[in-house]
Amino acid sequence: MPMPDRPIYLAVFLLVSACSALAYATDRPNIVIVMADDMGWRDTNYAGSPHAKTPHLDAMAAAGLRFDYFYPGGQMCSPGRFAAMTGRTPIRTGLHHLGAIRPQEFTLPQALKTVGYKTAQFGKWHLGGNETSPAKMGFDEATWAINYFDLGAKLQIGDTKEFVALDGDTSVATMDLALKYIRKQAAEQVPFFTYVCFGSPHRPHQASEEFKAIYKDLPAKQQDFYGEISGLDAAVGNLRAELHKLKIADNTLVWFTSDNGGITPLSQDPAGKGKMNVGVRTVSVLEWPAKIKQPRITEVPCAHMDIYPTLLAINDIERPNQPVLDGLNLVPLFDGKMTARDKPLGFLLWNGSGKFDNVDFETELQGVWIDGKYKLIVPPSKVAETEPKAGRKKNGKRANQPQEVQLFDIFADPAHKTNLADQHPEIVTSMRAALVAWQKSVRSSFDGNDFSKK
Repeated sequence: MPMPDRPIYLAVFLLVSACSALAYATDRPNIVIVMADDMGWRDTNYAGSPHAKTPHLDAMAAAGLRFDYFYPGGQMCSPGRFAAMTGRTPIRTGLHHLGAIRPQEFTLPQALKTVGYKTAQFGKWHLGGNETSPAKMGFDEATWAINYFDLGAKLQIGDTKEFVALDGDTSVATMDLALKYIRKQAAEQVPFFTYVCFGSPHRPHQASEEFKAIYKDLPAKQQDFYGEISGLDAAVGNLRAELHKLKIADNTLVWFTSDNGGITPLSQDPAGKGKMNVGVRTVSVLEWPAKIKQPRITEVPCAHMDIYPTLLAINDIERPNQPVLDGLNLVPLFDGKMTARDKPLGFLLWNGSGKFDNVDFETELQGVWIDGKYKLIVPPSKVAETEPKAGRKKNGKRANQPQEVQLFDIFADPAHKTNLADQHPEIVTSMRAALVAWQKSVRSSFDGNDFSKK
């Protein structure tokens, strides 16, 4: 895969933007993104979980903007994180599974720094190390690990060889590190972007005794699973309490989400993973008292790709020569002015093995196109024949891999039980044409054309 040099215009953009950064810095909201790991839309009390106790996330949802149709950037950890940091679908950089962000990508912290933000990342990064560590991709400070799941995890301090151990619940401990940073920035009255990434509730589930005890009447596995969720909920509660204590809650935007939807039987979307691996909705709720004065629940389909353009729009950041974005500015959702999405959501999924560089985009990628109330799923035509190790097979076909074009009404049929493709061939034709056109754009990005020198 081509890896062209970062273009010179990036340096020019940073220099020009910095000239006005100080003048506007104090007017800008603080931003905190909290990223869970493998947490599904229904893994909260407010969304109907039969067991999860999430009083702090419930409070966020009751006070802010609750997304009920929020989609991850991909079906694994790294793709969703890439999408949130860039506003782009992960396949554009060849990131379909676990891996690194392309060094040439322009990230959210890099953009926010141009207008005066201080930036820091804490916890699970999962977008590579060395040349794509948090410090290399725009964060002033970072206490991080590429990946971690267990109690007692150790995080690296910046790009040094120093580490800090997480004691007790890892989500609470990770948030404690972030809160120390937030206190410092609040004292200096500097707008900050803090990206807090938990390793929970990713498998293997290992909750601290404190939070397991909340679910003592459930089976042991569920005690660990739901205990991890209560742990991260407590961390969110600590964040909200500290923002109020520092008297900066009103103008701090807190966006809670997860890198992808739940993948265990304990965490299940009505549609199930088989209907579209990336399509398991994930949790997302945004709180910003200064701008979201009335609580709202939106069913407008949104995704990780929308985070970057939304936060840039809030700060009036217009980046020259911005590579194509797949996300949408969601600010009109804050006051209810947006009632429908005017930019469809596209996804390309690969379930094969081996090198992704050799994948045939036209025949080996499952395509998904969400436009309005309809979701179109187009199966790959070759994966069952050419990738025998790509997954379990049944009667010569990949298990859980759709073998026919499918069309669903995501609102009327959230469980995706009724395929409407035969009833609406004209909709299928139109949506498929749009998917193919978008796919060509993604292929161009994958080939490195977004970063070719002019």
